[in-house]
Amino acid sequence: MKLYPECVPCMLQRAILFCRDEEEEVRYRVMRELCELFSKRISPKITTTEIAYERNKIIEGITHNLDPMKDIKEESIRKALEVYPRIERYVDRIKDDEKRFKIAMRIALAGNLIEFGARDHVIDLDRLEEEIRNVINERLIIDDTDGIYEKVKNSDEILYVTDNAGELVFDRILIRELLRYAEVIIAPLSRPVQDDAWIEDVKRLKIDETCKIVPRGDFIGIWFEKCTPEFVREFDDADLIIAKGMGCYETLVDYPERLNGRIALLMKAKCEPVAKDVNVPLGSGVIMLI
Repeated sequence: MKLYPECVPCMLQRAILFCRDEEEEVRYRVMRELCELFSKRISPKITTTEIAYERNKIIEGITHNLDPMKDIKEESIRKALEVYPRIERYVDRIKDDEKRFKIAMRIALAGNLIEFGARDHVIDLDRLEEEIRNVINERLIIDDTDGIYEKVKNSDEILYVTDNAGELVFDRILIRELLRYAEVIIAPLSRPVQDDAWIEDVKRLKIDETCKIVPRGDFIGIWFEKCTPEFVREFDDADLIIAKGMGCYETLVDYPERLNGRIALLMKAKCEPVAKDVNVPLGSGVIMLI
């Protein structure tokens, strides 16, 4: 997705979040170098993923901290695990396979609320269960759940591309349903980046006990030029791809040749540029085939 002017203050806001525990002079240096980067690179010709990648590398080089959101991720996982048993029991009471699958999709979508640093979005972890239940019941502007369910029933292999660490807790409910129909391969990040899930988060939640892990790289979304070769092979071979979050949307739209109706995108449109690009109101839930 092209970079909108509104993306710049959001990227700086995230940078401040990444550096919140650093000394003041370190934060000054980060801001100086990022402003220099943006002054040279900001244009509609660069993608959000490219500029975010360059921003993150500058911050890591200055702070030497490769996991600046570790404490925030830990708290989000802890809060999600507190809520999870009640959400799981709710799903287990549903006996109809199709209805249970559709509710599991909504829960995985709701988990995408657990994101930190987006300028137009704030998550209150103390109200997480209420927020999850609101998404289960809300009307979606874009809802291709029926088509996705048909594709799932006819799939042998499904690739599941993760997003934020906290939402991974709720992804387990949808993954459990997908495993009723097909083999599921899970694709987290290869190492910590922002508040996204990586290999160790998948192992911590024991998802690797039922799914093969194929890490995809050290960037947000699906950036094919930097993806691991194994991920690209799995992407090309999978019958269906479940792609979570705005980062996946922002990257996948740059590869129209790969959008052939077998990618199920689940995200909350948590910022104005993405909402504008998808043509939905800010805060909308989106379940769509692309």
